[in-house]
Amino acid sequence: TKSNLQKAVVSTQSTGGGNKTRVLHAQHHASLYATLVPKQEQLLSLGLSYKEAWSADFTTSPLLPVPVTLNITNCYKTSLTVLVTANTTAGKSPKDTLPFMWTGMVQHKLSIPDHVTRSVDLTAVFSTPGVYNINQFSVVVVREGGEDVPQVIQSTSLLRVDSL
Repeated sequence: TKSNLQKAVVSTQSTGGGNKTRVLHAQHHASLYATLVPKQEQLLSLGLSYKEAWSADFTTSPLLPVPVTLNITNCYKTSLTVLVTANTTAGKSPKDTLPFMWTGMVQHKLSIPDHVTRSVDLTAVFSTPGVYNINQFSVVVVREGGEDVPQVIQSTSLLRVDSL
C-alpha cells in the first residue's frame, strides 16, 4: 500500500473592487512517487480568482452566471500534464442545501512547462441566493506510463449571492 500526505495552505489576497483571490498551495507526498515528487517539493500551486459577492434579481432573470478563473502554476522542474474537471453534479453549499452548476467547457487538459502559470476559465451558474462553496473541481497530474497524481484541495472557497 502507498502512504499519502496532502497539505493545503490557504491565503486570501485583496485585488480591489470587492474582488479577492484565494490562493491554495497544495502538496502531495508519496513514497511511490519519490522520483517525480521528492519530499517537501510542491507539484502545483492553485489559485481561484472570483468576485466573492454578487446580487441578482431572480424574478426577472432566473440564472446568474459568475466567471471563475483557476490559475495553475507548475512548481516542478519538468513539464506536467494537468487534467482539471469541474464537478457538474455536486455543487453544494457547506450545508449541502444549495446546488449550483458549472457550465460551458467543464474539463480541461493542459500541458504546463516548468515554473509556468496557465489559467482555466470556468463559469458557475446560480439560481437562488445563498452562500456557496465553489471549490467543486478536481485537479490531477497525469503521468504517462504511471499512476495519476491527484492534487487534493480541502479548502472552502465561498461565494455569496444576494437577491435584489
